[in-house]
Amino acid sequence: MVRGQIKGAASATTSNNRMRFDHYCEYKRTPNGVVMAPSQLGKWLVLFSDEINLPDLDKYGTQRVISFLRQIVKHGRFYRTFDHTWVTIERIQFVGACNPPTDRGRKPLSHRYSML
Repeated sequence: MVRGQIKGAASATTSNNRMRFDHYCEYKRTPNGVVMAPSQLGKWLVLFSDEINLPDLDKYGTQRVISFLRQIVKHGRFYRTFDHTWVTIERIQFVGACNPPTDRGRKPLSHRYSML
């Protein structure tokens, strides 16, 4: 098992998360499309997201980082905008922790995310 951490800073962005993936993973083009998996064969990457409810809301009331993680967890893939490609993930697990939304600076997690 390989471990990584995603910090839940208020300024966290989806590009920061993708850079974290790039540090531990590699992309492969397969007959079924592009796949991202841990660089070490046979190993799983466990990404721990601390303070997951800390990122600020955008003007639509969305925590973009949370929406990005939700898409990956629910669908097992994400959309890479620079080349308009869906990237499927393999052998990556997400774990998160948060404080109550009543704590200073925390926001409630969206219902859609907490249903996962």
